[in-house]
Order: sequence, then C-alpha cells, then structure tokens
Amino acid sequence: MQKVVLVTGASSGVGLALCKRLLEEDEELRVCLACRNVGKAEAVRAALLASHPTAEVSVVQVDVSNVQSVIWAARELKQRFQRLDYVYLNAGIMPNPRLNIRALFSGLFSRKVIHMFSTAEGLLTQEDKVTADGLQEVFETNVFGHFILIRELEPLLCHSDSPSQLIWTSSRNARKSNFHLEDIQHSSGQEPYSSSKYAVDLLSVALNRNFNPRLQAGLFFVL
Repeated sequence: MQKVVLVTGASSGVGLALCKRLLEEDEELRVCLACRNVGKAEAVRAALLASHPTAEVSVVQVDVSNVQSVIWAARELKQRFQRLDYVYLNAGIMPNPRLNIRALFSGLFSRKVIHMFSTAEGLLTQEDKVTADGLQEVFETNVFGHFILIRELEPLLCHSDSPSQLIWTSSRNARKSNFHLEDIQHSSGQEPYSSSKYAVDLLSVALNRNFNPRLQAGLFFVL
C-alpha cells in the first residue's frame, strides 16, 4: 500500500527540502503539499514531478493562520485519503526582528553582557499582530492552526494496525524563559517566535502522553 505524506509549508525552505528528500528516498510515496499559496505550490509540484515523473504529488490549500481555512483543508483531506501515514507540521512564521536599543544599552552595563552578545537574547524584538480570528498571528500560525489540524485529522491518523507519525518542527530558539502561562500568546512579550516554539515542544509532549497509550503507540509526535 502506498504511504501518504502530508507536509505543511511545503512550497519553500525546510518543507520543500523535505519533499525533495522524501521522493529521492521513495518515489512511491503519495506526497500532498499543504500550502497557503496555491500558485506557488503548483509550481513546486511541477518541479517535483519533473524530477520524479512516476511520483504522485498533490496540493491542498491551507492557511494555518486562519481557523476556517484549516477546517476546510481537513475536510478536503478526509475526502481524498483514507489515512495519513506521515504528517510534517512545518509551516510557520517568524516576524522580522529589529534591534531593541534600550536592551542593548542596559545590557552593556550588566553582568549578562557576554551572554547577551553570544546568544542575542533580549537584543531583538519582533512585532506581532492580531488575525481575523482575534488571535496573535505568530501563535495561531505556529501553534493553534496546526493543533486544530491535528484534531480535525484524527480519523486519518488513529489506526492501531500501523502507527501514523507526526513530526512537528521545533526550533533551537525555543526558550522556556520566553513562555508564560499568564500570557499564553506572548501578546505582551517581544519574542513571540521563541515562545510559540516552546509551546510546540510542550504540546508535543502532551499529545504523546494522550495519544500513544490509548492507541498502542499509534501516533508519534517528534520534536
């Protein structure tokens, strides 16, 4: 039976590189590119098929920063496939950082100056915004949208005969110090990307604990 792979954010960067590598390893995979920009995704699909003409590559439109788009995409996927064997939750955004002048000058005269310059922690700040759903854009894109997608796709993932695997892309920038339960979306902070990736780590652990015992290791979440 052909394995079905879903990759979010597959039209560029890590997602695109992953799709190329997957098809290099196994051209019999059915790869579905889950992307916001359909035109760009179709161009990637054509390029992948040019390199792997016997492969089966499809596109589904999904914007993980929009709840309705996620629900529509999940509905479409459930109509197309009976199961998903691998899901790579890769789509995400990181707002353009800008230098925090106040933090720079205060850090120069503190004991943390070496740490500050070696890690850039506290030196850069990111501007977030609120989406049409009333959520912070970084968290809706990097965390909530994917979490809703997982829950909507449960019927395609939860099979005891052969485990589905979910790989949720984290980051070495994920820092506990930037995540606070009192400000779950980091709306008052300056590093929403770091905070969102730490939240991804926490969710991955929680989802493992919730799903794996009940489904006899039927679902894996990998950081």
